[in-house]
Amino acid sequence: MTVDIEEIKLSEKLQKMYQEFLIYVEQENVEFERTESKKLELQLKEKIQWLKKYLVHLEKGGKRIQAGADYWVQHENHKLIIEYGEDGQGNIEQDILFLWCETCSDIVSSYIKKSDENKEFEKIKNHLGHEISPVREIQNSKKIYLTCNHCMKNSIILCNEISEWFNEI
Repeated sequence: MTVDIEEIKLSEKLQKMYQEFLIYVEQENVEFERTESKKLELQLKEKIQWLKKYLVHLEKGGKRIQAGADYWVQHENHKLIIEYGEDGQGNIEQDILFLWCETCSDIVSSYIKKSDENKEFEKIKNHLGHEISPVREIQNSKKIYLTCNHCMKNSIILCNEISEWFNEI
């Protein structure tokens, strides 16, 4: 059994950061509207809970989460939208697209235009500003689809396989 120490350290660091932010939100909620504060608390608690499960998985020698489908499935039943990315100074960068979760206020995945033949980037770009849903054919299916809620024809944007171990978490 091989334990991924680097990924465990990163996950522990993220968990600690979310816990510290949660404490701040709970104690300093006068800066937030009360309903917004509660919503943020729930989002942070959900992230912390998932990281705890992921850490147990890693400590047992489990594999790392994979970009794409493993991140999409974490946002089932959430409201996602495709937006342009930003450079280091906060300027819009049209060669970067984010799949943004409005429910969690979090980036789900990013897509970079490396060449004019980058089909995945072009598929995503065709749905810029549209509401997106990650959907499985049946519950606990290994295949997950990104579907566009605005398009009647060709609503499936991308499809990928979830890691085998993911449903265990």
